[in-house]
Amino acid sequence: MLFLATLIGAAVACDGEPARRTTSATSNTKRYPATGKTKQITLTISAFDWEVAPGAIYEAIGYNKQVPGPVLEVDAGDRIELTLINETDQPHSAHTHVVEFDEDSDGVPDEHTGGDAGRLHGVAPAHGKTTVTWLASYAGTFPYHDHAAEETDGMTAGLVGALVVHPPDRPRPDRMNTVVLMDMDLGRYKGGPPGVGLPDGGGNDAEYMGGHGYMHTMNGRAYPEWIPPFRAKVGERVRWGVVSIGREFHTFHVHGHRWVGADGVMTDSINLGPGTYSTFEWIEDNPGEWLFHCHVPDHMEGGMMGHYSVEGAAGH
Repeated sequence: MLFLATLIGAAVACDGEPARRTTSATSNTKRYPATGKTKQITLTISAFDWEVAPGAIYEAIGYNKQVPGPVLEVDAGDRIELTLINETDQPHSAHTHVVEFDEDSDGVPDEHTGGDAGRLHGVAPAHGKTTVTWLASYAGTFPYHDHAAEETDGMTAGLVGALVVHPPDRPRPDRMNTVVLMDMDLGRYKGGPPGVGLPDGGGNDAEYMGGHGYMHTMNGRAYPEWIPPFRAKVGERVRWGVVSIGREFHTFHVHGHRWVGADGVMTDSINLGPGTYSTFEWIEDNPGEWLFHCHVPDHMEGGMMGHYSVEGAAGH
């Protein structure tokens, strides 16, 4: 059967029969006008223990005591007032991508740009708070993350998250599947790397999964038994937003599905380097139990494998 790329609705094959609904990347080249709406969001930055997998306890620093931080969803054109409350002993921030903001909402201290070390530009000082303002002018899925004094340490500790900006002139998805790809620091696990070098049973109780075990996560979890599954039903519009915010390159792959990439080519895998992201969607038509994962073998071994469960149409 001929597959025809389409942005909205079903395609029609040359034989007159409806083609299976194909998939497409959503475009974010359009700048949307301001809606006049303001979304007020508060994120609290604190240190806590995070269970990456059973027995694998990560000494995290994150937003609202979760890794990654909460998914922030708005419509393109909305204004965001983001208040950061920092409960830690170090300055931290929430810098984002693509959305518009002025210098004082950048989340980067002036010392990083060669200026006055006393200016924080949207950084919450230790045991302090700040408010930044973003204008979400472009649709897509973008990261937000720490960009303060110890940026790499902050992101690796868990100060990452995803901002989803929906295009108001496209149908809202029935399912929004947001995936944050993150690379972990084995030194932050309590008891040392999970399951490694513990012949006497000391350390943590996590099962050892190989040389890259527990180094790579999806939505802060490792391995299919622990990564929360995504679910959908045939006929639903499913939108995916994938953000890579670790230290390594990843190839995100979904079994049994395909979409038209940004280059106009049909694909089922996307390559994402640190700090990159992609948004795509489809009208679901393929019931079954499907795997999604990073296609780099060591990263799969390290934990980047999850389940996508699709139910058949009602009455089938």
